[in-house]
Amino acid sequence: METLEQLTTKVKVLKEESCEVTLSIELPKDEVAKETETVFKDIQRRAVLSGFRAGKAPLEMVRQNFADRARQTVLENLIARAASQVLKEKKIQSIDTPKVEKIEFEFGKPLVFHMKVEKDPEVKAKDYKGIKVTRPADQIKDADVEKALHDIQDRNATLVASSAEAIGKTHFATIDFEGKIDGKTFPGGTATNYLLDMEQPQTIAGFSEALVGAKVGEERDIQVTFPADYARKEWAGKPATFHVKVREIKEKKLPLLDDEFAKDVGLTSLEELKTKVRANLQSDATAKADKEVEDQLYQYLVDNHTFSVPQALVEERNRALTQRALYNLSKQGLVSTEDQQAQATLKEKTRPQAEKDVRLSYLLKAIAAQEKLEATGGDVEELRKKALDDKDAKPAEIDKYFHERDLSIRASLTEGKVLDFLKKHAKVKTA
Repeated sequence: METLEQLTTKVKVLKEESCEVTLSIELPKDEVAKETETVFKDIQRRAVLSGFRAGKAPLEMVRQNFADRARQTVLENLIARAASQVLKEKKIQSIDTPKVEKIEFEFGKPLVFHMKVEKDPEVKAKDYKGIKVTRPADQIKDADVEKALHDIQDRNATLVASSAEAIGKTHFATIDFEGKIDGKTFPGGTATNYLLDMEQPQTIAGFSEALVGAKVGEERDIQVTFPADYARKEWAGKPATFHVKVREIKEKKLPLLDDEFAKDVGLTSLEELKTKVRANLQSDATAKADKEVEDQLYQYLVDNHTFSVPQALVEERNRALTQRALYNLSKQGLVSTEDQQAQATLKEKTRPQAEKDVRLSYLLKAIAAQEKLEATGGDVEELRKKALDDKDAKPAEIDKYFHERDLSIRASLTEGKVLDFLKKHAKVKTA
């Protein structure tokens, strides 16, 4: 592979911030002339001009006919080479593709351009030992177990036709509806045989409440207003009218909470079900308390360290959070994953969290470096063996996964070590 000669560059630092630097780069006219000559000769070898065989046109005619192409090629070649060389010489690790601005270039003159580069900020973490946090109580009570058992009972209930004459607050109603905004129907505003749970909160407040007392066969026009923060901005805060027809009124029939019920859900007795429910509740409560402690530790770090973060990383994280939120809403049937308006709204809402996540990642890396906490090959191997212990494990796929994601796995394990360190040195008070 041909090695390109070093370029002669004149570099000035125009502006430097914690995570961004703007440079002025100048290449002398002789470097520009040399590259220009090389480009024109390269064009000449392939040029097709009237009266000449391919590659045989005089160089002067090539200069006259291909000046614009040559200019663009010279710029691309020299800027790419100069940018790469300057970053290496200045030991700047660019996070994203540098932005080239204010290009000054004419044949026979020096080439000058500005280059804006995003880089990692230099972060030194402080006061991360002895952080005061409050851990929520995680003791499970008998009342918690009883409620969980009732929830299981409720989830296993069947829907049967109700003998009630009118819809009540605990019923289910099968309805047809057609919604209109400004007199026009809108996507997702019409349905037939829709099962409405009267006990569940609705996206649009007032819809369920307006059906209380309605009878089978009855039709009602319901006036509601979309929430001000609705994902579709064009509907947010707008009044809407739904024409609703009631088809059926249903209610839940709960199974008896006994040994037979326990067998139906895969256990041997009601006592065993209660024991398992208590264990699961305890596990969940412990995990929730751990997460609360973790959140408090992380929030303290973010609140007590102010520094700029690279916008390229914020944008990347923002895109990921937006797509996750959009996917979750689409699963609920509220928006389409292709809905550009909803996407823009969600992106605006998730941006503060994206910036917080990026800032926190730098702080955790800084603590890891300062405390010499780093995941080792042994840590990765231990995690790989745990994955292989799974009865459904496919060794070839697991080995491939760990090979391809080695860096991200090590980063995740290192963050885990930092979290353990923070917990160990925290001042924890139990609520």
